[in-house]
This record gives sequence, C-alpha cells and structure tokens, in this order.
Amino acid sequence: MFSQKARPVAWPLFFFYFFFCCLIGVMMPYISVYYKSIGLSASEIGRLMSTFTLSGIIIPHFWGWLTAKIGLPRRILQIAVIGCFIALLPFNWNKEFESLWLLTCCMALFYSALLPMTDSLAVRSIRRLDVPYTRLRVGGSIGYVVAVAAGGFLIGQFGAWIVIPTMCAFLALAVITIFFVKEQAYEVSHHKEHVSFMSLLKTPESMLFFVLAFLAFMSHAPFNIFFAVHLENAGYSGEAIGLLMALGVIIEIILFLFFGNTVKRFDVVHLVILCFICGMVRWFLVGWFADVLAILIFTQMLHCITFALFHMVSIEQIRRLFPERYAGQGQAMYSAFAIGLGGGLGMVLTGYLWQWAGGAWAFTAAGMVSAAALVIMLMSQRSH
Repeated sequence: MFSQKARPVAWPLFFFYFFFCCLIGVMMPYISVYYKSIGLSASEIGRLMSTFTLSGIIIPHFWGWLTAKIGLPRRILQIAVIGCFIALLPFNWNKEFESLWLLTCCMALFYSALLPMTDSLAVRSIRRLDVPYTRLRVGGSIGYVVAVAAGGFLIGQFGAWIVIPTMCAFLALAVITIFFVKEQAYEVSHHKEHVSFMSLLKTPESMLFFVLAFLAFMSHAPFNIFFAVHLENAGYSGEAIGLLMALGVIIEIILFLFFGNTVKRFDVVHLVILCFICGMVRWFLVGWFADVLAILIFTQMLHCITFALFHMVSIEQIRRLFPERYAGQGQAMYSAFAIGLGGGLGMVLTGYLWQWAGGAWAFTAAGMVSAAALVIMLMSQRSH
C-alpha cells in the first residue's frame, strides 16, 4: 500500500486517522442515543452536538496560527490530542445538560482542530512521496467502520452507557499513536507575498466553493446526529444500525483506495452536481422509507458520493485554489466555514426541527438543502 520510502511517514498518519475516526465513529452516530437514554431532549442534543462543529469556525484558525508561529505541527497536534482526551474523561460522571454543555465546550477547543491540522500535516508530509492523500484518509474510513459496527454491537449488548467509555478507549489509542508521527516542520517564510490569502479567498471560484461546501455539510446534519435515533425509532436493533452505518463507509473505503487519482480525470462541476443530486435522493428516502431495509441499504451506498466524493473534490479544490504557503489557511477556512458553520448551524436547526416535526421532515429539509446547492451550482455555470 505504501512504498518502503513512504512507510515511516505514511503508516503513523494512517493509524492516527484510524483511531481518531474510531472516536468519531462512536461519537457522531451513538452519543445522541446515549444522550436520549439519560433524558435529554432533541433540541438539547442538537445544541450539544452543534458545539463541536460551531467551535470549528474559530478554533482551527488559532491552532493554525500557533502551528505557523512555532513551526512544529506534530508537537501542536500532540498537545491538542492530549487536551481532547483529558476533556473527554469527565463525560463519564456528568449527566446534566448544563455540565455536559460546559464539558463539550472544553473538549471542542481541542477536538475541532484535530482533523484540519492532521489533513494539513498529511498533505505536506506526502507531497514528495508519491502517496495519494486518500491512501492516508482511508485509515479514518476503516476506523469509522470498525467503530460503528463495534458501537452498535456494544450498545446492543450492554446498553447506551457504554458509548462514553468506548470513546475514551479509542481516543487513548490516538494519543499513543500521535507520538509515532514523524515531525514535518513548516517552512516559515519572511518574504513579502505578492498575493494575499484574502485576495484568493474573495475570487468568485473560491466563494462558490465555500458556499457549496457549507450547504453540503449542513445537509448532512440530521445524518450525523440523529441517524441512529431515526433507525432506532424505525425498529432496528443496535447491531443492525451499526452494520448499516458500516456499509456506507465500506463503499467510501473502496472509493478512497482505488479511485483517489481517477476522480481527477472528471470535470469537477459534474462531480459536484452528482454529489448534490445523490444528496437529494438519499435524504428524502431516509426520511420517509427508513423502515424498508432495501431502500436503506441503497441510501447508505450513496454515502460514498454525498460525503466521500465531495470531500475528495474539496481537498483537491483547496490544493488548486490556494498555493502551498496558504494551504493551511485554506484548510482552516474549509473547516471553519463549511464543517464548523455549515455543520453546526445544521445541527442546531435539526434539533429543533426534529423536536417540532419529527425525523422524516428533518431529513426532508436536508434534501431541500442539497437541492438549493444544486440550483446554485447550475446557475453559476449558466453565468459563465
């Protein structure tokens, strides 16, 4: 999978993605089940989950600035991972919304910066090793599959209380792994740049990309926080929910492993249009036909398009729109505006919509967001 030259750099990053995404694979689909089991309302769950993503609006910029200032990305990443682990531990002993919200804010200070920092470090580390970014990122997808399958099984066997200890175990393994990642210090340039980051950010192409990314992550909000609850309400067991979620990511793994370079041959416009068309179909079917297993399997197979393909296109667009000296800032802006603001706002709205109208309409709203993104994309092409 990796050449002998690339292995010392690639494998530690691969396994860090693996264990950190194991944490995500338990937290994102199942912590809402845990919160529901301790009596929190849907709006409270939505507000708690949105804190992680809304913090991504500002926090990654601070960590990016600190990394650029010190020039030691691995050391900063180690501090962030350890801080995240320490902040997670008290979740085991707190069950009130107010205390959970404060703990979530503390954890979010570290958690929200981890993936953008790792992505930036990974892209820089492999740029001369002939290793596609997707070969590293697939470690996260594999970890996510393992976690959702294991999480569903553990909840079925022991109950929802097992969610927090399982998250702690996976994050502890990520802490250990980060110490094996090779240092890739940033080159700090003192020369005056001829083109500023803001001027690149304000180009019509960049603004269109960030708006579409914002809507893409907003449309995934119901899936990220309430999919497991939605399936639980439809009568699925914990093991079945875990397997269904794992199916979507298995297809994603195939895309990451074998088509990382192939997608570059296609027009990015056509790929983005495909992502949003599949999003419209996926969320409508999940909302109204979750009790039909065959339809649910089909919608999970679309995950490799609505999420994985869009993420691959996004990473490539950031690399193309922003030169290397601005790559970290471009990645931070993607995390802040799209994942943070788009995903966070979507989670808050989903929590209230779920409580007022139910799961079917929450997923229908997600489909409408995908439809809006598709319209914006098509209109932008007509203006050219």
